[in-house]
Amino acid sequence: MLECVRRAATVLRATETGRNCFRRLLLLLPIVLLCVRSTFCGGVSLGAHLVCARVAGLTDKQRAMCRSSPAAIAAVGDGLRMAYAECRNQLGGYRWNCSGIGDGNDFGHVMPLATREAAFTYAITSAGVTHALSTACARGDLPACGCSSNRRRAPSPSEQFKWGGCGESAYGARFARRFLDSREIEADARSLMNLHNNRVGRKIVKDLVRRECKCHGVSGSCAVRTCWRALPPFAAVGAALREKYHRARMVIPHPPPATHAPQTHLVIRRPRQNAGNGRQPRKSELVFLEPSPSYCEADPLTGSLGTHGRHCNRTSRGENGCETLCCGRGYNTIQTVEETKCHCKFHWCCRVSCEKCVTRTEIHVCK
Repeated sequence: MLECVRRAATVLRATETGRNCFRRLLLLLPIVLLCVRSTFCGGVSLGAHLVCARVAGLTDKQRAMCRSSPAAIAAVGDGLRMAYAECRNQLGGYRWNCSGIGDGNDFGHVMPLATREAAFTYAITSAGVTHALSTACARGDLPACGCSSNRRRAPSPSEQFKWGGCGESAYGARFARRFLDSREIEADARSLMNLHNNRVGRKIVKDLVRRECKCHGVSGSCAVRTCWRALPPFAAVGAALREKYHRARMVIPHPPPATHAPQTHLVIRRPRQNAGNGRQPRKSELVFLEPSPSYCEADPLTGSLGTHGRHCNRTSRGENGCETLCCGRGYNTIQTVEETKCHCKFHWCCRVSCEKCVTRTEIHVCK
């Protein structure tokens, strides 16, 4: 145990100069989990106390959750890594392709502007944490997430199957909500936006849970089926959120800031002034407060890395097409020629002869 704590302290000292507490947290999570699994005493390990006390950037509530549920915090780290990878997978061909998310930003407002890209980031992060917690719960890795009889659904007379498994997706959503939403303490429009998009991320995981069944019976008769609710592949969650990203709604706080009254909710911004208040956004809609920049040029104030040097698709008319991705600046074409051995044959005995195949490729790079 002492060796485990010593390793955690060594990592903490090595990362003391950085301000990226999120990166520190992800680095320390495997050590926390190792400490928890090896020496768990009364629900809290000494290693967890040490790490949770030293990691910067956590709110008091998050720090308390870290100490009381260190195994769940390890799953949170898995969910964050999964979310960032899927963000790049879904938007890899866009002008804004999630570059810099998760590898150089502080925990909290990871996007400086309240744009639709920020909405997508918060939603997929919330979804990733929910998914990872639910997966860890189903594997039995979380002591606080057990299977009790009241979580099982009783079959109705018309159902020819019995339910198995537990409510792991509900546990994942609850813990993700408590942990991530506790960051939003400012009670302003941006916090309302973040809370809404966090909820969208949790909801999409719940909505995509599917029923899977296994038959039991003589000779495969399927006299009885045991069914359970299975989590969707996270790629499906990312694809669904990408569709919501395209249909995200611009909102404004209500009451308006000019009234100096506490802002209690968001309403959809109407295209015309003096058109009255719009409706509140649906629970399934991503929302944002300000329009996105072009992301064509690098600008640290907006979080844009620019598109200079990005690879584009000359024949595509989509987001990854050279006309769109290069912002009208044009592109350079790089031709490469590669010789490889092909059509190899074995001759008895003992010789292999191959032909030379030439592959010519073109790479298009934004100017």
